Amino acid sequence: MVDLILWRHAEAEDASVTGRDADRALTKRGRKDAAKMAKWLKEYLPAETVVLSSLARRCQETAAALREISNIDIKTAEFLSVDSTVERIARELAFIAGAKTILVVGHQPNLGLLIANILGMKESACVVKKGAVWWLRQRQVGVGKQTALQTYLFTVQHPDYLL
Repeated sequence: MVDLILWRHAEAEDASVTGRDADRALTKRGRKDAAKMAKWLKEYLPAETVVLSSLARRCQETAAALREISNIDIKTAEFLSVDSTVERIARELAFIAGAKTILVVGHQPNLGLLIANILGMKESACVVKKGAVWWLRQRQVGVGKQTALQTYLFTVQHPDYLL
């Protein structure tokens, strides 16, 4: 069984504040939402989870909320940038050998496009809201030569529904 958890960065300031999209920091609400989601994730994440984050400041700050409460190692990944493609993200994730659980902190529309691609949906079918987590699970079903890889939506969580 393999889990892929996709976490969209929390609410960030407008680009006009910094002048550069990659430098946008989380807002006060964004920091609060990231902390709530990190607390929820800490309760359910396996210890061996590989955590990857976009280089964008808002993603780094979102992921840092998890590090602050769980002492987890977070690696930055250039392939998760806003300018990346869903094809590149899927290809790079496929090369992560041995990981049972991968948590990605990234951007919309790529996260939604990746979910739609994995689940065989229309490209426009999935929108990952700011601060939300989509947890996909893959498992082998069947016996012998009749086995197949099945992917399903395990859970979706949004910070507005957490205490």
